[in-house]
Amino acid sequence: MRRYARILIFIVVLVVLSGLAVGFKTITIGNFERGGEDTLLGLTLGLDLQGGSHLVYQASLFSEPEEPGMSGERIPPTADQMDALKRTIERRLNSSGLGEPILQVLGEDRLLVQIPGVSDPDSAKALIGETAQLEFKHRTRNVPQPLEFEQGEIVSYSVVEVTPELFAPPEEEGEADTEGSEGKGTDEANTQESGSADDEETDSEDAAASSEEGDDEAEDTAPAVPGPPGLVVEFSDTGFAKFSETVNEMRDSLIAGQGATNIFPDRLAFSLAGAEAQEVEVTYQQAILLEDGQVVPVGGDPYVTEIIGTNKYVISLLTAFPDADDLTAEAERQFAPGGELVFKLIKGFVDEDIGLTGDDLARAYPGQHQGSGAPIVNIEFNGEGTRKFAEITTEIAGTNDQIAIFLDDAELIAPVAEQAITGGTAFISGRDFTIDRVRDIALLLESGRLPIPIELILEKDVDAILGSDSLEKSVRAGVVGLILVFLFMLLYYRMPGLIAALALLIYALMLIAIFKMLPVTLTLSGVAAAILSVGMAVDANILIFERMKEEMRAGRTLLSSINIGFNRAWSAIRDSNVSTLITSGILYWFADTLGATVVQGFAATLAIGVMLSMFSAIFVSRTLLRIVALTGIGRRLRWFVPTEGKNLPQLQLEPRV
Repeated sequence: MRRYARILIFIVVLVVLSGLAVGFKTITIGNFERGGEDTLLGLTLGLDLQGGSHLVYQASLFSEPEEPGMSGERIPPTADQMDALKRTIERRLNSSGLGEPILQVLGEDRLLVQIPGVSDPDSAKALIGETAQLEFKHRTRNVPQPLEFEQGEIVSYSVVEVTPELFAPPEEEGEADTEGSEGKGTDEANTQESGSADDEETDSEDAAASSEEGDDEAEDTAPAVPGPPGLVVEFSDTGFAKFSETVNEMRDSLIAGQGATNIFPDRLAFSLAGAEAQEVEVTYQQAILLEDGQVVPVGGDPYVTEIIGTNKYVISLLTAFPDADDLTAEAERQFAPGGELVFKLIKGFVDEDIGLTGDDLARAYPGQHQGSGAPIVNIEFNGEGTRKFAEITTEIAGTNDQIAIFLDDAELIAPVAEQAITGGTAFISGRDFTIDRVRDIALLLESGRLPIPIELILEKDVDAILGSDSLEKSVRAGVVGLILVFLFMLLYYRMPGLIAALALLIYALMLIAIFKMLPVTLTLSGVAAAILSVGMAVDANILIFERMKEEMRAGRTLLSSINIGFNRAWSAIRDSNVSTLITSGILYWFADTLGATVVQGFAATLAIGVMLSMFSAIFVSRTLLRIVALTGIGRRLRWFVPTEGKNLPQLQLEPRV
């Protein structure tokens, strides 16, 4: 018994681990993640069982037009181009974690992409990059642009106190007097209605008391705090339109673009013409600089505000002179009347095309820094790209200028160059980089260099209702089949049949665990292959039991019959399973070559099931039979040979009473 203890412990550990793998829908160990909450037992299901996205792309290769304005003729792609396209998209989707894609070339110029579990085709299209155009641009920081105003377009300017009354709509002529007279008449009418002639004396006394009370309150009230100084500038109609356009640019610069990691706000610089004049800079709105270099608006009133109904703007001088003891006095001194007001817009950044595109990028992939272990994005350029990249990095190395990377005109990332890079290989790092982010950036960089241009001609969501019904019926059929197999084994083989049923349950548990942990994408054909492998596992046990019975009829002991029966049945089990594995390998190779993913899944699932059935028959069934043979149950030989059990030689030699 002791010599089988290690194998038994090994089997128990496998069963426990398999049970845990199947019992928890999601399994996360460090960076290792398997399973999902939305599928049966957390298994990875195919498109026919789970639903998902169904996309069909067509290659868009055209010849040069014979005349300007005309479109060229469509050119069919080569088989190598379509194969490269398929492999590129397949690698990109596999790395994205969206699921196990199913890709198949249709005809000579179409590609079918099916992604199980993805109900929104947009998420898949974003990674596939049907029209993705990757561009690298030189981003120059803080570029001054003078604002040219013609004579008379700036009418006047003055320093005022910025208060809410400054922005009140202008009153029309005579409006104040009319409102005053109406208010006075209303008060008199109310007084007449609420009082009488007899009460005039009392009213006079009350009025006097109110007046005295008001004087006391006026003495106790603190003086009003003056508002911050501001520069009010009045423009002509044409000057107002020019300045308004500049203010709109400043406002838009505080809105981060899609994928932008930093905001570089435009700034308005202004001063009086002259050597001693101090230049003042303001943004459209208050903004702060974070530790990672990102500039973000923090709310509050704009620093450049239009006075509605006029051609005037108020520019706040609250932060203009931080060292001044008297801010208002300093503002009045700097912007004394009679000078010439000069404006310029300091652009936060200006992007310049440098001719470096996705065609020049050879490869992009995620990685980790050798020294710090921080996540990075590795990039490699081809020959022409190496030359262009060396030129731009040599020009901007050590400056605040950046290399802005755009995908379909949306900013992806904008790194700086710490040094000139002439070898064509570099890496991009960032303080906020994570493993997931560098993977996504690498995938998006890759999406800018598809082997051939493609266009989406068909997209649809595949409903999983029919697939769920098919899965439910398949599971039901599998359970019924197992029960029938168990009954047959128990009724015909008795004790060996019970052990075979137990081994079959262990086999099924381990098979599901393997499907989940690899993971294997289960389709209807895969479920059929799994059920077929269960039948083959039972077939191996039947061969063993029949050989064991022959040895027992020859007069051998139970334990000896088990050992010899396994040894003599092994050659038949080995040959049949190896032939099945060879067939599975041939099916898998042809399916991979021809793009028949359904057949490929069937072959892979069948091969896994066959190999596991061999393990189950040799280790699980044999170990359990040996252990049972060493217990008291092993003396009841009729339980092991139900047919013709009375004629066993071992029973004839037993003493009779």
